[in-house]
Amino acid sequence: MRGLALGVMLTLMFAAWATPAPRIEVRERSAVQAAQFTLGDIATISGVDASTEARLRAVVLGSSPLPGLERPLTREQILIRLRQHGFQPEAFTLVTPARMVICREKKTLQGQQLVEAAVAALRNALNLPDDAQVECPTPPQDVSLPQGEAQLTAGEPRALGGGWYAVPIYLSTGRGARSTLNMRLRVGFWREVVVTQRSLRPGDVVDDTAVATERFLVYDEGGDFLTAAEEVCGKVVRQTIPARQPLRRSALEEPALIRRGQQVKLLVQMDGAVIEASALALQDGKAGALIRVQVVDTRKTLTATVVDSQTVQMSVP
Repeated sequence: MRGLALGVMLTLMFAAWATPAPRIEVRERSAVQAAQFTLGDIATISGVDASTEARLRAVVLGSSPLPGLERPLTREQILIRLRQHGFQPEAFTLVTPARMVICREKKTLQGQQLVEAAVAALRNALNLPDDAQVECPTPPQDVSLPQGEAQLTAGEPRALGGGWYAVPIYLSTGRGARSTLNMRLRVGFWREVVVTQRSLRPGDVVDDTAVATERFLVYDEGGDFLTAAEEVCGKVVRQTIPARQPLRRSALEEPALIRRGQQVKLLVQMDGAVIEASALALQDGKAGALIRVQVVDTRKTLTATVVDSQTVQMSVP
């Protein structure tokens, strides 16, 4: 009987000795990917059942450092987190190095990759011809992302005017992190247009030495660019235009047919009859413009319409 009891005792002692004690062994340096890291990311857990191990592995210990950076971790922080999640730290053998470091792996996305994705999306959305030129005057810097499979997608381009477009680029990882970058692109088209050969100032009269028709890269497809040099000769410049610039119709105006101080013929339509008088132009005027004139005989000031370089007319009800 005594031998049987001794055998049972030895069996129990052997079973207790053979069963490993609950143990949490933290690594000295751990690389994580998610925005938060857990006990399972940094430690090896043994001596517990599968359910308890899963709960321990899911214990959130803190926020991960930014991609490419690292942060320290203390034994006290682990103990506090275990208690907050309903565990008694005394029930485990917690093995920690003197110094624990958490680092977050990073993946660098080249700025040129972002530009290429935005350009491809814009070309596809606008169905641009092959010779259209798409530029990114201010390329983005390289972007650091958490390690993992990064997904890069482009959104719908938005027109800003003057050949400028905004293209949203969405960056996401398998862990759910997502960010948006707005790319500004400029689209140019090669067109045969009138180009200034020298700088022009307001009031200059354009002649055939000032302009030439050339194949030129223009950035506003809807702009009122002139396409034939003969269209502009004799026109008057309204604003300063630097050399080597495409010429817009809005930058020119018709020359004045009548100049201030010029003597003109005034035609007055009244009761079906036309009365002719001599008048003095008080201001410049191009064809169809209303200008003030002074009748020579009466010195009366009237408003008349410019007909040609010598004539103005008005109607009297």
